[in-house]
Amino acid sequence: MNKTGARFSLQWLSGLRGWILILACAAGLRFYRLDRAVLWFDEAFSLAISEHSPRVLFEVCAADVHPPLYYLVLKGWVWLFGDGVEAIRSLSALMGVVIVGLVIWLTTIIANRRAAVLAGFLLALLPIAVRYSQEVRMYALVGLLMTGAAIALVYWVKQPLKHRYLAAYAVLIAAALYTHYFAFTVICAHWLYLMIVRAPAGTSPRRLALHPAWWVANLAAAVMFLPWLPTFIRQLGNTGNLGWITPVTAHSIPSLFWQYLTLVDGTQLHSVLLWGLAAAVFALCIFCVASDHRSARFCALLGLWIWVPPVLAFAVSLSLPIFIPRYLMISALALPILVAVAVDRLMRDHRRIAALILILALGLEATGLRNLYDPQRPIDIEILHRNERIDVIADYINSHVRIGDQVILLNNFWYSSLAYYLEEARALVYAPTVAAGGEDCPLGRYCRIKAPYESGRDDFYVATLDGLPADIRRIWLVDGSHDSDVGLTLPCRWQLLDTLVTGDNRLRLFEINAGQLTSGAKPCPAP
Repeated sequence: MNKTGARFSLQWLSGLRGWILILACAAGLRFYRLDRAVLWFDEAFSLAISEHSPRVLFEVCAADVHPPLYYLVLKGWVWLFGDGVEAIRSLSALMGVVIVGLVIWLTTIIANRRAAVLAGFLLALLPIAVRYSQEVRMYALVGLLMTGAAIALVYWVKQPLKHRYLAAYAVLIAAALYTHYFAFTVICAHWLYLMIVRAPAGTSPRRLALHPAWWVANLAAAVMFLPWLPTFIRQLGNTGNLGWITPVTAHSIPSLFWQYLTLVDGTQLHSVLLWGLAAAVFALCIFCVASDHRSARFCALLGLWIWVPPVLAFAVSLSLPIFIPRYLMISALALPILVAVAVDRLMRDHRRIAALILILALGLEATGLRNLYDPQRPIDIEILHRNERIDVIADYINSHVRIGDQVILLNNFWYSSLAYYLEEARALVYAPTVAAGGEDCPLGRYCRIKAPYESGRDDFYVATLDGLPADIRRIWLVDGSHDSDVGLTLPCRWQLLDTLVTGDNRLRLFEINAGQLTSGAKPCPAP
């Protein structure tokens, strides 16, 4: 294709038809097979919270570690569209598509239409963005809000006398903080950006971070967040269940960029490759900032947006582990914009380098999408549950359950999922030390309030397996397929009738029969 043809193609793509094409691509990837993976703990947990009245919802969120806005939005969504797996995941998928549109808009106002086309296309394919646009959690919503806040900020930087942009910014960042606390890391990036950028000529003060309107906007956002502040302070004490978070290492930040693009942390690669990707991103930041001669220096905003959240999370994680890739997805949203701006500028004088960068970016994204949609490929970004089928176990129980049956769960990680998929039967959690609020409760802090699943119920937990009510005749026991009853003594009068294993979960059906013995159990003592 000659230069005239290429210019015509880009002009066509940069118009409305191009937007529609890119958004259609983003929607296709995000809505593709939304029901392919089982609804796992966090997702079913979100749905369980949203089913409460607003008053109880706020109480449950206060006992959790996240703010309440997403759950309120999900509550309204479920009221409109139902609680099927595809229905509840489509909320995040739709938000993910909107984010792509917002990024095209943002790139248009900080660069040009050609860069906007590239940024939209790269974000439409960005694996981590696709991944967390398919989950019933708050990550897509906070990304949408912070991208909108970036647009408002850029408009204000261009026109500091237009205070309506700051009003929109204040509302958006307050809503983001009510969605996920990691929004604060991007807000910090905004402050650092305004400390180095100069206001347009004729505007006072020249450093926009000192502008009174900026302080008023942030104060307004703080006032909007103030009602939740005491709860947030109490939540800071809920750190006793962070043992599942991997401590940070020297490789944490470079591996994060590999997870953004491929969903694999890259630690198995040669150190040159592992560190090379982060170095390449940093080099692109330097190039874009150095080649940006405008007073606003919007490329500095992109670089800080990408780097400040992981660096802050890494610093905090040296004492308190919080470095979690999905929490940092909001910083990944600036990466396609940075690459697009760099490619656009390099195409003027260094077309081959620009083409090489674009090909490498698309190649990494294609690898990540293949990792996401191929269940046989390894993946590191907390999606191991995609091969689990707790729904199969629930369907088997639903089709064979009888009056007098009881479902008991030992593999408590899957409780919220099992509770979602069960129809008539009700699952209880085996927790022998929970009666007095013991510290060994498998559901941690939720044992104290029986939330969000069974608020107010006293029979949510099973303290002993051999003291069940007399009307219980059969037991559906759900645990890990590799548990082998370690540390558990099954009552001797439980007779094993059936076993079903899916993934790492196991379902066993027992009949309580005084005349029979459980396989391998000792004879019952004579009365």
